Amino acid sequence: MKLSNKFKDFIFNPVTLFWTFLAMLVVPNFVMFSTESTGTLTRIVQILLPLSIYWFLMTLNNKPGKMFWWLFLFIFIDAFQIVLLYLFGESPIAVDMFLNVVTTNATEVDELLGNLIPAVSTVFIIYGGGIVISLMSLKTSAKLGKIFIDTQRKLSLLLFIPSIILLGVNYFVDDKFAAEDDIFPINGCYNLGLSVDRYIDGVNYEKTSSGFKFNATCERPDSLPEVYVMVIGETVRACNMGVYGYNRNTTPHLSRMGNQLAIFRDAITMSNTTHKSVPLLLTAVGSEKFDSLYTQRGIFTAFNEVGYKTAFYSNQRRNGSFIDYLGSEAQEVVFAMDSVSVGQNQSDDVLLNLFEQRIKNYKGEKLFIVLHCYGSHFTYTDRYPAEASFFKPDNIASAKREYRPNMINAYDNTIRYTDQFLWKITNTLESLGVASVMLYTSDHGEDIFDDNRNRFLHASPIPTYYQLRVPFMLWSSPSYIEQHPDKWNTVMAHRNVAVSTSLLAFHTLLDMAGVKANVMKPSLALSNVSFKVVPRLYVNDHNKYLPMDDAGLKQLDIDQFKNNNMVYP
Repeated sequence: MKLSNKFKDFIFNPVTLFWTFLAMLVVPNFVMFSTESTGTLTRIVQILLPLSIYWFLMTLNNKPGKMFWWLFLFIFIDAFQIVLLYLFGESPIAVDMFLNVVTTNATEVDELLGNLIPAVSTVFIIYGGGIVISLMSLKTSAKLGKIFIDTQRKLSLLLFIPSIILLGVNYFVDDKFAAEDDIFPINGCYNLGLSVDRYIDGVNYEKTSSGFKFNATCERPDSLPEVYVMVIGETVRACNMGVYGYNRNTTPHLSRMGNQLAIFRDAITMSNTTHKSVPLLLTAVGSEKFDSLYTQRGIFTAFNEVGYKTAFYSNQRRNGSFIDYLGSEAQEVVFAMDSVSVGQNQSDDVLLNLFEQRIKNYKGEKLFIVLHCYGSHFTYTDRYPAEASFFKPDNIASAKREYRPNMINAYDNTIRYTDQFLWKITNTLESLGVASVMLYTSDHGEDIFDDNRNRFLHASPIPTYYQLRVPFMLWSSPSYIEQHPDKWNTVMAHRNVAVSTSLLAFHTLLDMAGVKANVMKPSLALSNVSFKVVPRLYVNDHNKYLPMDDAGLKQLDIDQFKNNNMVYP
């Protein structure tokens, strides 16, 4: 009993709590000293400056438990940061990661957290324990003494002064340094503020884009039947597709399509996050400032203006993102997951059924359809029916490197399933006997413990080759090739150019349909003789368009570009 009381006295001693809570606040800073690729001076400032500020703030109340709660925003950011460091190995919390919290469905969260047990457990032990102790300490009468507070305040100020001097020196010696980018938690708070602004911009999208018009026209007669289909894959990387040189035959159907299929072998996405890359595909924003997304409408509106029937079929849940808003511009909108319980999954067969049903009712009109798949999103085994398990074993005990062979088997099964999915789409289109085109690409790729960085998943603040390289292909029916040989020959002639999928999809589809609009650029349409190759850009976390060699790619990624005969930068 005496030992227990002594332990309680020690734990709830306000001085002990003071130092314990201060240590909790700077845990990520010390970890990031070794994980970040910034200069040594930046990493030193990243420890000294926050430490001095936290140290001072902890002296503003004589009960450390109260300060713990007054600083709880930083506790939350710290916990989030530790989980992301476990997942990605580097970088502060990105704006996109904050947005993912509110735009990722509950099923995805459950799948992800179930495979981040070590990180989640660490956070629970450190900060969950802090929550419990701080609450219990509030019930005690113990307080910090005035002498202790005055001493710690002076010491914190003594540390703050050289920290500020070093911060100024950092700005002087490094022209790329910015505290809002490189100093945690300043960057975390800054990004949190940006994420709130962007979320509000999304909520106001209907109002801010309400007056936008493409003033679109179509050079082809209304009586000419045509069907255009855009299939957006999820987390599909080109390097695991047989038609892109992979050593497994994961694309047996695509490999037999011959000259009806144009495969662009050097294609990358402009973003490694779904909520950013899909809107880029569905709009002309890739060729303008990203913020124009908030004032412009998308590709459905352009096709609507020239008399097309339009439909958007999605196998992903509504999440309040721009994908929802842009998809809702179609005349027919179906989110197939609306009828599925949270925590449950369904394969993309549901999209195939919706598509085939729509084609059964086809009456020779002009038709544009977008299919938004769930593709190859983790957990991979949930993305294909059990009977589609071709590569075995594909059971995944946990998202750890030792299970990579099984993970690759499962991932490759998703690719084979996608191959069959696309084959059925093209067969259905060809059976119509009218001019039809299918464009297929993916929003982004994925890391699957591919090298010694042990990176997994996507949407990291700093991208990788595996997250950026995606498939991009166009299929045309015999009728389209016969009616528009110039367009198709031009597409085929551009197969070996280096392309940005997010930049070209919008313009290419409109051009192939003979549609002109006020933001449509023939120089960005692969089917137009005016097409010009432009340097590829990456949209970073702050929505800035960066040259590829300024996107943060490491030498391992650059080597993959070169080894696969891809253009870099």
